[in-house]
Amino acid sequence: MTLNYYSNILGRDTDVCVAVPDEKTLTRFSLAAHPRRYPVLYLLHGVGDNASGWTRLTNVERYASAAHFIVVMPTAEQSFYRNAVDGPRWYDYFQEELPYRMASWLPIDPTHQYIAGISMGGYGAWLLGLSEPDKYRGIAGISSVCSLEHLKVEAPADMRGMFSRIYRNVFGTTDPQDAQYGLTALMTDRLCARADRLPLLLQYEGQQDFMYDDNQAFKRLMLAHHLPVHYAEWPGAHDWRFWDSAIQRVLKVFHEREQ
Repeated sequence: MTLNYYSNILGRDTDVCVAVPDEKTLTRFSLAAHPRRYPVLYLLHGVGDNASGWTRLTNVERYASAAHFIVVMPTAEQSFYRNAVDGPRWYDYFQEELPYRMASWLPIDPTHQYIAGISMGGYGAWLLGLSEPDKYRGIAGISSVCSLEHLKVEAPADMRGMFSRIYRNVFGTTDPQDAQYGLTALMTDRLCARADRLPLLLQYEGQQDFMYDDNQAFKRLMLAHHLPVHYAEWPGAHDWRFWDSAIQRVLKVFHEREQ
């Protein structure tokens, strides 16, 4: 299903796609009974997509039913899931308003939140999850943008030109530095001091992904800071074929976490 609504934080209309588990074995229907509450996965898209990408290009609805998860796929435009320097407050929207609205409208257990994403959405999942880890039971980065500096020179040639515009809109500069805005900046003393009290951390990467080396570096950084990341790689590029297999694995692992 697709939900369209006005966001108070963004100051504009926005939308989310939602996959709700099938209840094919349900035979008794009563409004007096307490409805089942499901864990929720917030599933984030990449820089060239929108809320509908996951449902158009993967089998995520089937995987959500098998895992007994509600999956919420929001639109984020090209925000990198941050509050823009002079624009919409996307970070605040994702951490505050989106979960409030989804828990108000859907049979979600708000104490069982997970977050995952691909590419820019992988960057967003790490940013949102590691910045406020108490809100999530699991974080998964798939083919994640780890280095903003490398992205604009290593991305496919037909995409490189757009990053100067996007970076200026989000960060206020065409050359954001990883020391301030990259995933390395998330490795704070406060985060590392609670390494044994973090959500479940998953990192999945395709062996032919153009960001493979950056993901290796981020994995090594997390392990060096004793963050218990579960890393896996297998053949695949920066594409929906790999992402379909990865989100199936993510939902399977998160389902096991709920048992």
